[in-house]
Amino acid sequence: MDTSKTRKIKSLLLQAWRERWTDIKWGINIKNVLPRGVSGDVYDLADCILQQALVGPGPNSLFLSYLTHCLSSHVVSYGAVLISIGRYQSFYKPYCIISLLDLLKSIQPRISCHYGNEEECIGLCQAVVNVTHWLYSCVLHSLSKLAELKQSPENMSILEKAVESLSFFSNSTFLKALLFVGKHEDQSMYSQLVQKQQELESKVTQLQGFNLSKDNIEVTLRLVKSVQDLPNISTKSTLSKSLRPQPIVCSLNALIAIDAVLSPASDIQACVDQLLLVQKLENLSLPEFYCEIIRACFMGLADAAGSSEDLKWAAFTFLKVPQFIAKVHKACKEDPSWNLGEDSAPLEQGLELLMQYTPLLDLTDTRSNCDCLQFLLHELCKVKLLSDAQYDRLLARRQRESLRQTLPRSDQQSSQAGASLILRAEPTVTSILKTLDSDYSKNQDALLGVLSHMNTGKSFELILSAAAATGKLHSFATKLIKFNEYNKENSGPPEDFKAAQTRALLFDITFLMLCLIAQQYGIEAVTSNPETKNSFFYTWVTECLAESGKYKNPDTVLSRCDSSVVDNLLSQFTNPDQEFRTTLVKWHEVCINGPMAIKEILVAWQYDALPTATVKNILDHVKSKMCCLPVCISAWLCNYVNILHHDERLKPVNMIQHFTTPYSGDGLGGMSSGQEQVNQYYKERSTLMINIIKKMMYDLHPPSQTKSKGVHAISQGLTVRTPLWEIMDGIFITAHGRGWLDLKTTHSLDTLMCVGGPQWFCDTLVRQALKFDHLDDLHRAVELIFGLFYIDIEQCALALLLHVLPIYIRSESRQHLLAEPHGSALARLVVLTIYAALQARQSANQHGGRSGRTKRPRRDMEMEEMYEIFDRERPSKIRRGVSDMELLDETPFGLQSNYEETRAMAWDPLNRAIADTMRMLSHIASDNFVSQRSTFPLLILEQLVLCAKEQANAVLQFMPLGLVPHMVKMMPEFFTFELVLAVSSLQTARARKVAARTLCQLDVARSKIEAS
Repeated sequence: MDTSKTRKIKSLLLQAWRERWTDIKWGINIKNVLPRGVSGDVYDLADCILQQALVGPGPNSLFLSYLTHCLSSHVVSYGAVLISIGRYQSFYKPYCIISLLDLLKSIQPRISCHYGNEEECIGLCQAVVNVTHWLYSCVLHSLSKLAELKQSPENMSILEKAVESLSFFSNSTFLKALLFVGKHEDQSMYSQLVQKQQELESKVTQLQGFNLSKDNIEVTLRLVKSVQDLPNISTKSTLSKSLRPQPIVCSLNALIAIDAVLSPASDIQACVDQLLLVQKLENLSLPEFYCEIIRACFMGLADAAGSSEDLKWAAFTFLKVPQFIAKVHKACKEDPSWNLGEDSAPLEQGLELLMQYTPLLDLTDTRSNCDCLQFLLHELCKVKLLSDAQYDRLLARRQRESLRQTLPRSDQQSSQAGASLILRAEPTVTSILKTLDSDYSKNQDALLGVLSHMNTGKSFELILSAAAATGKLHSFATKLIKFNEYNKENSGPPEDFKAAQTRALLFDITFLMLCLIAQQYGIEAVTSNPETKNSFFYTWVTECLAESGKYKNPDTVLSRCDSSVVDNLLSQFTNPDQEFRTTLVKWHEVCINGPMAIKEILVAWQYDALPTATVKNILDHVKSKMCCLPVCISAWLCNYVNILHHDERLKPVNMIQHFTTPYSGDGLGGMSSGQEQVNQYYKERSTLMINIIKKMMYDLHPPSQTKSKGVHAISQGLTVRTPLWEIMDGIFITAHGRGWLDLKTTHSLDTLMCVGGPQWFCDTLVRQALKFDHLDDLHRAVELIFGLFYIDIEQCALALLLHVLPIYIRSESRQHLLAEPHGSALARLVVLTIYAALQARQSANQHGGRSGRTKRPRRDMEMEEMYEIFDRERPSKIRRGVSDMELLDETPFGLQSNYEETRAMAWDPLNRAIADTMRMLSHIASDNFVSQRSTFPLLILEQLVLCAKEQANAVLQFMPLGLVPHMVKMMPEFFTFELVLAVSSLQTARARKVAARTLCQLDVARSKIEAS
């Protein structure tokens, strides 16, 4: 910088040399030249001094003493001196190089930025990169000279001193942290540094030939790698308590139970993403991961044996789990960090771990009446995950170690075992899908026979279970909707009587099958395909069928009724002797107008215009022909009853109950040929109808809870007088003591979630967890609750962040629960939930809007409503006198760039909740006093890094830039340089400056602590 001040500095240097000033006199005079409060770095003072000191073949010690004095008096910064050293490339002057190395050795223990601003701190990071590159250059140059000259004391001295300095850098965590920030700030220079290091590695044999410390050589060569690994932290260096492995991975077990029992039709890839996330968060090896998945399935099979839901577990275990493992295996092969080795080795190791649980395997075989492991191994072989040799070896070990010797051979095992039934149903699903692809207009009679045959006995339940487990349920439902849509009215040439009857029956049976699918697997299972959006069934099921305790507006359907069609239906309903007309009938209009006709009858009955016997006859007549009509009427009645006063519900409920009884008319004999045709396959259709309406009735007016095995809970109400929190207390203590979820517990917790809502559910579970004081019990409770949140992970995450966590942080009555070990447990739960919710949202976006939960529909509007409530509850006052820099510090760095992306990110309810939580933690960090909540932000930061490691940025992007500096200022003794780097963003220039300044602040603070 050629300025007047620079010229004055050079003149002053010449004067000092001529007059041989002492370093103290130099310090007094240089301060007279520099403006008050201005650093010498502005005028390149360090560079000027070094240029004069190194003009000749040897160094000028007087000038070097001036430079040392300037450093000590903070006239120049360490960064400026290091930059000047790194610029010196006159390696043909060995004595000057030696003097620079001696200077570096004298100052390297004190390298820091005590009073610097962000610019000085980031400059120091760049300077450390430069001087490290220079040190490697010194080593390489001296090696080449030594190889050329054989004997050269000067170059040998350079080599020793440079290696010694590099060793010091490699052993100094602070300097490596500066290198890490400098790597991102000056990428070109750092890449040159890496090249120099690699060049030195190639000459390691030559390097070891000299009389150098072996340890120094090793750390010198390891410097780049140690800088790369620096942000990785362990629980040994954190405030959070280290956790011992649990006998059962509760979170994984709960997730699998929820998938198998509550969401059997969930998207397979979304489930795989969730499982892999849990595997990463729980730090499970691949064999342990496979073992835990299969063990959870076998525990579920043993528990559900003999219940009404045993097929769900059988389908999940023998059809879905092999697909899970295949996709996990593929994902691991695509990720080089796994280092799989032999393809099937981790799976075989996991199965060998599973075989250690011989009592569990024997119990599962006994209750399922088949060799479950053999069935599973066979399915794994079918998808090429195991070889025949591995299959034989594992099976031989199982038979050798089994304590149950009386199990029949595979060819003698019961054909009624769930595994056998579900495996036989899988090819049937494929065959049915091909049949439904045929031309609708040409194979009506044949298709009617196929569909009717599917509904005999448990066939339809088996087919649905197999279709759900193999991911074909959505395709099956789509084909049924298209088939139903084709048969709702005659769209071809005029039809004869027989064709009209066949069309009526096909519409009827497909409508009933779709209703059953919607009830068992959720409305989303039949509405996920946009191709069917304009179909009648799509409209009806979204407007009329209640789900999860959410009833629809009964007036919606009535508003679209046609009075002429209603009058015609009333005439047919009230004249049992009149033959039910099917020719030229538009069945979708019958379904829409049927509820209005029944409403007229209900009103007449309520005002005693119709006797009860007549009403029963009408209802019998309605359900004696088309079974879809009672279903449509019952769905409307359920919605209607929901808005009535309790005293007015009796007669509508009686109507629904009447539809649940089998038809007892004089029969199906003595009918005309037309009536006989209409009642073809009536038994199969009426069975479907009764089951559907019973489910509606069960949800509307649930029976008392019993101890019998089966469905123990419903999706929207309880039939006990016990307070919800007492029920949750008993259920959670039992599940916590056991460590896994049985069938009854899974359904009960789903009920509590629906009845209490996500906010109550989260708050109650967190209260339950924080009752434990022992670390292992607390850890198990957190893992179990994390798994339970998967009932609806996004809703639970919002409730936890917006309502539950703020109560513990802001309420003085609960702040004592933020002390250890409860604080780190709560922090871990928050972090696990955030990662899981973000991953669920990402999977939902990637898989066409379907998250892993198809049992429970997406509720983005509810999420926004929850956020609006939070906005109303939080204080609206903003601190006055806040500077622009402070506002920037409070803004998450992920929201400081790219306006369009920022706007989309900020409007997402989950992202907003995370950002507000981080802002709340930042306010805690800036408190003027220390309280029990003061360490909680630190615990959150530690858990963010411990759980997700290098992927922590997914959450850290929402962190205000000022959070970490505030925390370091308040409690430096709890921070390490590794932790600061791990929780800092280095993506933007501003973020790198903040990180550099924070590192320097921490170094200064730790120096003061050590000095005291």
